[in-house]
Amino acid sequence: MAKMRRSIFLFLFPVLLVVMPAAARESKGGVFSRIEGAAYAAWVWPHAPNMDQLHTGLFPMFHLGLSGTLNGAKPWHHAYNFPDIGITLMFADLGYPEVLGRAFGAFPHILLPLARKGKLSLNFRYGLGVAWLTNHFSEPGNEGNIAISNPLNILMNTSLELGFQLSEFFTIRSGFGMTHFSNGKTRTPNKGLNIPALKFALMYNVKPAPELPQRQYSRQREAPWSIRVFGAGGYTRLYPPGGPAFAEYTLSATLGRPLSQKIMLGAGADVFWGYSDREVLRRLDREPASAAGLLKPGLHVSYEQLFGKTSLIIQQGIYLYAANNEDGKGYNRAGLRHQFSDKWLISLTLKSHLFRADYIEWGFGYRIF
Repeated sequence: MAKMRRSIFLFLFPVLLVVMPAAARESKGGVFSRIEGAAYAAWVWPHAPNMDQLHTGLFPMFHLGLSGTLNGAKPWHHAYNFPDIGITLMFADLGYPEVLGRAFGAFPHILLPLARKGKLSLNFRYGLGVAWLTNHFSEPGNEGNIAISNPLNILMNTSLELGFQLSEFFTIRSGFGMTHFSNGKTRTPNKGLNIPALKFALMYNVKPAPELPQRQYSRQREAPWSIRVFGAGGYTRLYPPGGPAFAEYTLSATLGRPLSQKIMLGAGADVFWGYSDREVLRRLDREPASAAGLLKPGLHVSYEQLFGKTSLIIQQGIYLYAANNEDGKGYNRAGLRHQFSDKWLISLTLKSHLFRADYIEWGFGYRIF
């Protein structure tokens, strides 16, 4: 349990380090100027085999959020039309108390206005944080919970929302959201929980909306191309539950081209090496001839959503060679990166195979140009 707490803290700390000071410095008229309460009609999506029994119908989910509008002090505030940034507290019943229990979460969030017309607005919201689930897999006692094996988990939340301003102080929002709980395969079983939900929210402005500066947004790119190299490490566990942890390593390089101040596309290469592959091959009586035989080279395409020096990254890759091909040909990567100097970056991403987590990558990067 202590190791799990440290892992989650190391994953979340850079997120809080970037997001919360930004909210404190850059929200207009104070750190938080809005309070939001939301109710959801949610359900468990059985996204993997043998998870149908965890779907028992609709259940309630609620959140309480505090937020403020970014004030235009940085170019990316203008690029995203002055988004809201804040923190959300969440509670979910999960609909199966004896197996799944209940979930309590906290996460920083950002709300991006996609379109505004009069009193109507279309917004996209997402956040990343932690959640505590009261029930998890245990043997004996709760073998049916194949989704969650730790009480402390990573929480990812997204939603597409339509808003209508009722008055100077009140706004209603409704939409569709998705919440994901997972421990990043730091312990097994870890199918994870995907929670789709219909949402209705009421937002109250503690004080009148501030006057924002004239929007100044140019689609001009800061630099035509960039090459960034990353080294990362992590650990994973194999089935059956209760086994040891296996170290995993990644070396990655990406050639990227910004399309605007908001989006960067790219392509690159990865090399993975991990002790878990050696164990899988041993179980299959296919011991590699050498340590080099465990190398898994791959190619990826990359999409980055840019927020100044911080970016949300999503990559899709394909293995060129893998002695252990039990996970298939494709792999995915999603997470956050932050450039803390002219050349150096930190990177926190989750490597996965479709909906199956592989391991959390903690890494550093260097921008060559």
